[in-house]
Amino acid sequence: MSPLSPSQLASLDGEGFAVVAGALDRAWVERLRRAFESAAAQDHATQHVEVGPQTPEHEAWMALRDHPAVAAAAGHVLGRPFRVRDLHGRNPLPGFGQQGLHADWMSRASVEPYFVLTAIWMIDDFTRDNGATRVVPGTHRLLRPIPRELGQPDATHPSEVVVTGEAGSVLVFNGHTWHSGRRNASAGPRRAAQMVVVRGATAREPG
Repeated sequence: MSPLSPSQLASLDGEGFAVVAGALDRAWVERLRRAFESAAAQDHATQHVEVGPQTPEHEAWMALRDHPAVAAAAGHVLGRPFRVRDLHGRNPLPGFGQQGLHADWMSRASVEPYFVLTAIWMIDDFTRDNGATRVVPGTHRLLRPIPRELGQPDATHPSEVVVTGEAGSVLVFNGHTWHSGRRNASAGPRRAAQMVVVRGATAREPG
């Protein structure tokens, strides 16, 4: 039985994204946070965590790669086989984080399958104030690139949706969906683990 509900699978198909609440328990979230506590201190921009053998709680980070919710989403969107191409931590600090709308893969032809699925693990609550991710539903089905004007950081799309959720939730979306981070207007962090899953045992890179 899939760990994703029929409505979540339908949302991936129709809207291009779904949120799985409670994908991680509190102890797992706390373990992931330790990598940010040990990362280099910053007073502006975005704090990054590169995941490697020396990363604090490395096992907790690597276990995200095999989480059944993401495996189910990747199998549904991409088919099998698939592989994790990238996993890292990201924390836009207060006043930072605003991105232009973008997709995580190049435009595809109508006969081509989807190539990428993205998972954003919420290590803090994602709120409108702290710049939770925005997505434009249905854009994964478009066969054209994002208009240049919508790729500007301060541009907005009339159909965009801000995806909020509690720490421990995971946002999974078809990587062809237009999306971006938003400005963290709070006084606290917005820590996340970001994962990119690609189609095939060896997938071609965009270019």
